[in-house]
Amino acid sequence: MNNKIALALDLGGTNIRLAAIGEDGTVFSRSRSATPKNSSSNEIISIIVSLADECRHNVPDPSLVFAIAAAVPATIDERAGVLNKLPNLPALEGVNLRDILSNKLGIPAILENDANAAAYGENWLGASRGVDDSICITLGTGVGGGLIINGVPFRGKDGTAGELGHVCVEPQGVPCGCGGRGCIEQYASATAIVRMAREAGLEASSSFEVFNAATAGSAVAVEVFRVMGSYLGIGISSLINVLNPEMVVLGGGVSAAWELFIGPVKDEIAVRSFRQPAERANIVRAELGDDAGILGAARSAFARKS
Repeated sequence: MNNKIALALDLGGTNIRLAAIGEDGTVFSRSRSATPKNSSSNEIISIIVSLADECRHNVPDPSLVFAIAAAVPATIDERAGVLNKLPNLPALEGVNLRDILSNKLGIPAILENDANAAAYGENWLGASRGVDDSICITLGTGVGGGLIINGVPFRGKDGTAGELGHVCVEPQGVPCGCGGRGCIEQYASATAIVRMAREAGLEASSSFEVFNAATAGSAVAVEVFRVMGSYLGIGISSLINVLNPEMVVLGGGVSAAWELFIGPVKDEIAVRSFRQPAERANIVRAELGDDAGILGAARSAFARKS
């Protein structure tokens, strides 16, 4: 019987979460810590190692722990194990997290982009399980994305495949942090929802406030979500035409407003995508919530183990 256990790390700008996970998805133990602000890389790594040791010692047999896999909000240099482009964790920019964790914990370390990990998690135990080709889009503070092709993440030559939040939907649109303009992230993220609401004259400090206003009957807030859904649909239409997926999974905090935006999403797909791929692509909500990334990281470890 195969009974290996992977340590899975979800490294975020707000929280650092770890879990010990079995090959069938069983979670044996969990640990977490707030991500320290304005901290050094050494401080962050020290917390990760402490949480990993805690998880490892709380499983039935610590000798079964064979690797640690980390879901990180970064572009990953696969060859060097180095992290790049971490706006929420700048202390880890250029850090060889793979080798450092491996050396400190005495087990192989694997790095996975957080959006790819979420897509892998949903494909393993969530909304797209059993589906060979799927797209997972996370609608949070920004917009992330992961591609599953033939049942495995498609990372691209430089590890940047799946940056779906930076598909352009408005060529002369709002400037984006990536350096471009009019990216999906500027129209379908929580940050974008707040901006659009304020531009329309609605006082709001969070997308949740805009959501509450919409459910209370505010026509302005309802229109914000209609516009958000329309832009998201435009972006998804292009992805459907290019990739012909079986399923598109939408997750992240903004997906709680599903009923307010999914109609416009589907309307745009219907008029902008080729008919047969549009009819094939099932648009569904993610199922795993915050555990998608941590389960996807574990799945990545099991897939790569010898």
